[in-house]
Amino acid sequence: MDELHVPSSPDGRSGRSWLAIMNVILASAGVAAVAALVLEYGFGKTPPIGKFWLHLIQSMVVAVFIADRFIRLFLSRDYLKYLRENWTDFALMGAAAVVLVVYSRYGEVLSAGAIYVIVTQVYILVALIIRGVNVNLRFADSGIHPARLLVGSFVFMCLVGSGLLMLPAAITDGEWARWGYLDSLFTATSATCVTGLVVKGTGSTFTPFGQAVILGLIQLGGLGIMMFGTVMAMMVGKMLSLKGTDTLGQMLNTSQVGQIARVARFVIVATFALELLGAAGLFPMFLAANGNGGAPLTVPRALWYSIFHSVSAFCNAGFSLYDKNMMAGVGDGFSALRDRWQMLGVISPLIILGGLGFPVLQDIGRWFGSLVERMRRARRGKWSMDFSPLPRSRLTLHSKIVLSTTVLLLIWGAAILWAVETIETPRPFTPGRGPNDRTAVSDNWHNTSTLGKAKESIFASVTARTAGFNTIDMNQLSDGGKLWMCGLMTVGGSPASTAGGMKTVTLAILVLVACSVLRNRSELEIYQRSITVDVIRKVVALAVLYMCLLLAIALLLSITMGGTYHFIDLLFESCSACGTVGLSTGVTEKLNDPARGVVIAGMFIGRLGPLTLLLAMAGRTRPAKYSYPSENIIIG
Repeated sequence: MDELHVPSSPDGRSGRSWLAIMNVILASAGVAAVAALVLEYGFGKTPPIGKFWLHLIQSMVVAVFIADRFIRLFLSRDYLKYLRENWTDFALMGAAAVVLVVYSRYGEVLSAGAIYVIVTQVYILVALIIRGVNVNLRFADSGIHPARLLVGSFVFMCLVGSGLLMLPAAITDGEWARWGYLDSLFTATSATCVTGLVVKGTGSTFTPFGQAVILGLIQLGGLGIMMFGTVMAMMVGKMLSLKGTDTLGQMLNTSQVGQIARVARFVIVATFALELLGAAGLFPMFLAANGNGGAPLTVPRALWYSIFHSVSAFCNAGFSLYDKNMMAGVGDGFSALRDRWQMLGVISPLIILGGLGFPVLQDIGRWFGSLVERMRRARRGKWSMDFSPLPRSRLTLHSKIVLSTTVLLLIWGAAILWAVETIETPRPFTPGRGPNDRTAVSDNWHNTSTLGKAKESIFASVTARTAGFNTIDMNQLSDGGKLWMCGLMTVGGSPASTAGGMKTVTLAILVLVACSVLRNRSELEIYQRSITVDVIRKVVALAVLYMCLLLAIALLLSITMGGTYHFIDLLFESCSACGTVGLSTGVTEKLNDPARGVVIAGMFIGRLGPLTLLLAMAGRTRPAKYSYPSENIIIG
């Protein structure tokens, strides 16, 4: 709350009332600004209200925003402190004034009225972002349980995203008549939960504006809107309270209070840096490829395709601007995307890096930095006068478990999928039986060479880790191949990453528990370290809850779809939704309304984690300070 010197009664009620009135006026102006922008740009060339009135509302909103800041500055007890804390607002005012003055004297391209409208709207957008960051910071400092903040932020993103995707400007003319709110909510939830399941093709259904909305939801969903907003606040000089620091620490899964701000900044910087590198690597592929409709891509469109797929890959979302995903070109008469080296050379590394988790990426960065420094010192020779200690950094136990488990899953995932599909005879297509009557790229997978199957098995093993891109038709896999893919999708990525699933660490701990029992060891040991009982309890709880979620979604899909599909296809869909993967055997496009609701719930709970959702729903509990006598039971 701002420290304002306002007239107040002895008990301070009058001062709080003035501040409340100012906040209400500011919030109302923000709502009016959003509504005016949505009405002007969300309905294409024919907004429900005339542009004159919309521009008038926007001008009044700007006046309210500016007046509010100067009134608060005038009433502030410390002018300099207020200016330091809100320098972005005053810098924005100055920039807008400079643009208007300069253009009024030297501008010739647009009229004075047009440039005024542009400056006004840009000012409103930036001001709304600044105020959104401040609101986000207040939520972080509010003391609300982090699990509830996380759930609330994802609900907010899904609802806002579904509303934006309902605007006529987001849907192409040919699809607008067949588009409903449930389609919009499904797509927004899939993007926010970085799943990738779609009821209709992203490239053919959505306009560039709609695609940008989906991309924004993917980025915010991969990072988390609370964490993203808090980091943005810190970057403009806002300070976190102790409550805010604790909230951000729990979201980042770190207990190092002094390092939380540094870790948060690393998350944002690493994300954008890797996504830009990925886009640069993908640009030549899309520049030489055809678009969704088969026509060659222009340079701007190729750049947009590169950015979209790079963000989608790193965030493990699996959204593609091609209706056939990464199978584009197969059977269409032009070069297939899956034949390009970028599939294994750019997209696969992005998926793997996004699925490792930010703590592991930071740990690897420190390890490489230490290695480079030691090599630099070694090259300088023994006659160097630098006697400072040599830097040494070792990977943490968490990083070792994540990296080793990830490598094993990638290798065995590809090897077993290739072996199963080479040995097992595929189930024949049954016309009229759900997705099994599809004829597109018929028998493409079965006619692929052995070497081709090996290459596509490697990519499938990578993408099954909650990425959702596919270079083969999943419906053409054998039942054994689908079941193995279900297992990979269930495991998913690693903790504190953009990926979903039960997580690699959970699988590793469960396997280690079984091994310790077989070896008759009382403690759980790995890499010469012991795992605490508290960690084992949480792992078992997470695994049990996740399997219950998976079975519940599969059961509900079996009921709602009324026996239309083979159970293996419904199980595949359930694993994909709960693991936020996005792969499908063709079931998604033909889900009825109740089944879509089930899948939406599966994607949402799977992204947040059933344990997080239960913690958000539960009240504050205190640990019991007593224990009952123990007694043996018979197991096995």
